[in-house]
Amino acid sequence: MNTQNKSLKSALVIGMAAVLGLSSCDKKEREKLKAQADSLEYKLQERDSAFNNIMNVMADVERQIDDIKQQENLVVNNSSGDFSTNEKNEMVDDLKRINTLINDANSKVASLSSQLENSNFELNAFKKRVQNMKTDLKDRETAITRLQEELQLKDTQIAELNTEVTSLVTRVQLQTETIEVQNQELVERENDLNTAFFAVDTERKLRDEGLITMEGGFLWIGRTTELQADVAQTKFTEVDIQNTKKFYVDSDKMEIVTEHPSDSYKLINEEGKVKYLEVTDPSKFWKISKYLVISVKS
Repeated sequence: MNTQNKSLKSALVIGMAAVLGLSSCDKKEREKLKAQADSLEYKLQERDSAFNNIMNVMADVERQIDDIKQQENLVVNNSSGDFSTNEKNEMVDDLKRINTLINDANSKVASLSSQLENSNFELNAFKKRVQNMKTDLKDRETAITRLQEELQLKDTQIAELNTEVTSLVTRVQLQTETIEVQNQELVERENDLNTAFFAVDTERKLRDEGLITMEGGFLWIGRTTELQADVAQTKFTEVDIQNTKKFYVDSDKMEIVTEHPSDSYKLINEEGKVKYLEVTDPSKFWKISKYLVISVKS
């Protein structure tokens, strides 16, 4: 009996020791599993945080790229054709704003690339989208650079055109001044051509005024009356040959001292006197001399 009790007691002790041993092993396993679960949860939280951050940055960059494209289209539309100085300045400001947007987007894309490279999980799809963003932004930079070059070229063309216009205006002004001078000369020449001088008076007064001179003859026989050379025009009455056709004489005896074709005028008589000399062909009458001197007997 005693032997049986001792055996049972030994078995009980062994069994309890086994139970205690199993309980100790289970606790260590649970602790290990819990540590693994905590680590996995942390990694999942880290991934979710990185994922959300990357998604927010990508959405922000894509919005900026859309904004850049819209502003770029506005500049392209406004740059076609001619534009004023104010419009050009507005385009320059627009291009500066677009450059600022591009630089900001590039900075965000660079930060995004760094996050993807340093992440502990695979995000190939995101990396491809980021690469597309880089390509799109590079295209926008090229387009903006081209627009800036075109704007600068237009400035150069406008400057050259302004120089040509200024030169043309100067030439036109010079030509206008030349034409005005020529027109003035033509007017003066026409006035000269249409201007004549006449004097009607007695022979004594004409001679005393130095308008005529007596040449040749003896004892008043055979002498000729002629216009005095270099006589002052102020001693004559100036007339417009186009508008003056009649020269009043009102004398029964008269002599035309200056030379004029006889078929270019006629003498009009009234009551036995020569009332006036009428010019019938002005161009012919004044062709030989622009002076008309008539000597009358009082």
